[in-house]
Amino acid sequence: MNITINKDKLWENLNIVAKAVSSRTSLPILECILLKAEENKCRLIGNDLEIGIESSPFHAEVAESGSIALEAKVFLEIVRKMPAEFINIESAENCITYIRSGKTEIKILGYPGDEFPFLPDVEEEKDFVVRAVQFKEMIRQTIFSVAADEKKPVLTGELLEICDGVMHLVAVDGFRISYRRSGFVKEIETEYKNRIIIPAKSLNELYKVLPSEGNQSLSFRFTDKHILFQMDEYTFVSRLIEGEFIKYDQVFNEDFQTIINIDRIALLSGVERACLIARDVKKSPVRLSVEDDKLVVTSSTEMGASYDEIPADIDGESIKISYNPKYLLEALRVINEDTVTVKLSGPHSPCIIKNDKNDSYKYLILPLRVNN
Repeated sequence: MNITINKDKLWENLNIVAKAVSSRTSLPILECILLKAEENKCRLIGNDLEIGIESSPFHAEVAESGSIALEAKVFLEIVRKMPAEFINIESAENCITYIRSGKTEIKILGYPGDEFPFLPDVEEEKDFVVRAVQFKEMIRQTIFSVAADEKKPVLTGELLEICDGVMHLVAVDGFRISYRRSGFVKEIETEYKNRIIIPAKSLNELYKVLPSEGNQSLSFRFTDKHILFQMDEYTFVSRLIEGEFIKYDQVFNEDFQTIINIDRIALLSGVERACLIARDVKKSPVRLSVEDDKLVVTSSTEMGASYDEIPADIDGESIKISYNPKYLLEALRVINEDTVTVKLSGPHSPCIIKNDKNDSYKYLILPLRVNN
């Protein structure tokens, strides 16, 4: 293989596909990035067998087509430090590879390109299309509720459910539920129903490469084993988690004793101040006390105590209830509305945080049982 590539374009694509390179593996080839060149185009592939990312073909001057797998960390550093605008990469049959730029030449040993694992085929007739920034936002607003305990593998991923013509993304860790819903750019038939579980690791890496602005579309399709996301610049493939996700929708009931409409930032700030005292959130929960026209946020530890009164529009009974403040903070920080509705069913029942004017999100948090 012998190619010449613009350094900035190569660097840009390397940084994307490197997110799928394995850092801990007994197979050295999985620590590599594959370069494949043909017909004045080059593409890059990273694949750790759980996540795979392939760049779309980009321009290169190809003197000799071929492929080579190069260790990702070394390759990235070499490209980053090369002095000139263009980089020449030439590999011989013995996989010795010369990387040249200006008057600089570095020689490294690669691996045969045909030994590199290509991305799995995800052949499915049905494609779903969403706005890329919207899907990124859905990940941001739910991913923190994924379970870290590997004893329940299905909870280490997020449920992607399609039904009634819309998409639901749900994360559960046993103590809380984060839920988001969104429509599609291209409408689908409302009779279609399906659900899959995407590993949290995959969604975290996808989040990093999705754009934060613009109107670019993100299309995806899936089988029972893999899901493939497609954008203009790259293809992202992830394995799926096998198993049955919990029936989350049965937990969101509408039997409430108390409904609180409150300024989100004021509540968030009150809980943050309580955390200054409640440093060990498992042993020192934050208590919410619902009174006539205010919500009182308190915490008490050996270090001291905090007290905050927050004006609120309250409908229903007075309640005192304790929570792990981390769960409250993570939900309140990702909500975009100025006002939220907190719904309570009793001192030992979950609270639901949502906005009655926007049904695209809701959060359920279990209370903590503490001694008075």
